Amino acid sequence: MIPDIRLPDGTFAARHRALRAVLTMLLPVIVAAAAFQNWIALRVGQPHAGHTLGAAIVWSMVAATLACAVLAALIKSRRAGAIVVSLGLLLGSSALVHAGGGLTDLHFSFFVVLGLISLYQEWLALVLSVALVAVHHMLVGLVVPTLVFSDPRAWAHPVYFALLHAVFVLAMCAVQLAYWRFVRRAQVEVAEVQERAAEQLRRREERYRALVQDSCDVINVVDVTGVIDSVSPAALAVMGYQPDELVGTNYFHLIHPDDRAALLAFPGSGAAEQRTEVRTRHADGTWHWHDVTLRDLTANPAVGGLVISHRDVTERREFQDLLQHEAAHDVLTGLLNRGAFLKALDQALATLPADHRLAVLFIDLNDFKPVNDTYGHEAGDQMLIAAGNALQRSVLGADTVGRLGGDEFAVVLVDITLPDNAVAVATRILHALAEPVAVGGKTLSTTASIGIALSGPDVTGTDELLQRADVAMYQAKRAKESGWALAGDDRATTGS
Repeated sequence: MIPDIRLPDGTFAARHRALRAVLTMLLPVIVAAAAFQNWIALRVGQPHAGHTLGAAIVWSMVAATLACAVLAALIKSRRAGAIVVSLGLLLGSSALVHAGGGLTDLHFSFFVVLGLISLYQEWLALVLSVALVAVHHMLVGLVVPTLVFSDPRAWAHPVYFALLHAVFVLAMCAVQLAYWRFVRRAQVEVAEVQERAAEQLRRREERYRALVQDSCDVINVVDVTGVIDSVSPAALAVMGYQPDELVGTNYFHLIHPDDRAALLAFPGSGAAEQRTEVRTRHADGTWHWHDVTLRDLTANPAVGGLVISHRDVTERREFQDLLQHEAAHDVLTGLLNRGAFLKALDQALATLPADHRLAVLFIDLNDFKPVNDTYGHEAGDQMLIAAGNALQRSVLGADTVGRLGGDEFAVVLVDITLPDNAVAVATRILHALAEPVAVGGKTLSTTASIGIALSGPDVTGTDELLQRADVAMYQAKRAKESGWALAGDDRATTGS
C-alpha cells in the first residue's frame, strides 16, 4: 500500500504558479493562431481548414482557454485550481491543432501539455484530461473532422481515431501514475531511512547526555595545544569549578607539575587510550588525586581532540596509603615494622656506592619486663612510644628507624665514613633514652644496650649485617647495664 502520492502544499503551490504562468503565456499564442488560421493552414499544407465553422470553433477554444486562465486566478481550492489550469492547457492545445487544420504533428502538443499537467501529481486532473481528449476528438471530429485530423481515413472514422488518440493519452497517463508511485515509494523509503537515522541519532544524543551531562565523572575535550574546548557539568561537583571557568584555559595547568610528563607524552605515543592517576588542582587550591582516562580522538572530525575523563579518588588513595602505612609500620610506635625495616636495609645496601659505608644499630631496652610487671602493660606501651620518639630525635632524616618486635629496635645510618660516626649516634641515643618520662604518675627512665655493625666488603647481605649488630648488642649487654658494642672484623669494644 503506497501512501498518498500528492505533493506537499508548498511544492504544489509553486508548481501551480508556474503552470498558471504557462497558461497565461499560451493565450497570445493561440490568439495569434486563431487570427491567422487560414494562413497557417495553407503553410502547413492543410487547405481544407479555415472555413467559417472551423474558425468559430477555434475562437471558442480561445475564449474557453481565457476563461480558464481567469478562473485559475480566482479559485482557492487546490484540486479545483489544478483541474481548471489543466483544462485551459488542453483547450489551448486543441485551439493550436484546429488552427493548423488537424496536422498530426500539432497533436504532439497534447503530450507536452499532459507532461505539464502531470507536475500536479493529481490523478483526477489526468483522468479528466483523458476524458477531455477522447470527447473533444470525438465530438469535433464528428462535426468538423478536418479540424481534428489531417488524414482522410480519420475523416471517415472520427470515433475510431478519437478513441485511438485517447488510448495513447491514457497510456501516457498510466505511465505517469506508475512513475509517481515509483518516486513516492523511493521517497517513503528514503524518509523511513532518514527517520530511523534521526531516531538513532536522537537516542545517541540522549545517551550522550545521560553519560556526559549527568555523569559523576568530569569529561573534558582538549585540543592539540592543551586548551579545553568543553567540560561536562560534573566539573563543579568534582573540581569546584564552573564549566565556563575552565573552557579556554590550559588543561595541563590543572595537573601537578610532577604528574604532567605522562599526560603530555600521550598524544604522540600512538596509544588509543591511556589510564593513570594524577594530582589535580581543586578550586580551593588543594591537590586531589584523580583517576584519569585519556582517549585520542584528534582524528575524529566530530571531536578533534583528546577526550579526558576525571574521577576523584582522593579518599581511595588516602585509604590505600593508610593500609600501606599500617602494613609497613608498627601500630604502637609508628616506626617501620620488622619487614619494612629489612626491606629498607636491603634497599640501602643495594644502592650504596662502592666507596661508602652504612651502619646498623641493634637496640635492646634493658629491664623492660619489670616495667610491665610493676606498672602494667599500658605503662610499658608508653615507655616503648617514648623510646621510639627518642630514637627518631637522635638520628638524621635520611636515617631509618624501626621496631623489630617487643623491646628491640634498629637504626640504619647511611653515609658513615668512620666507625666513630656510628658510635656518636649510639651515645646520643643512650642519652636520649635516659631522659625521664612521666608514666602513670611516675617518672621513669630507661637504659639500653646497642650493638653496632658496619657494612664492608666482607658483609654478604642484610641478614649477616643484622646478625653482627645483634651479636654486638649482646656483648654490650654482658659488659654493663647500658652501653654499646662495636662489631669489627677482629675485635669488639664496649663503652657508655
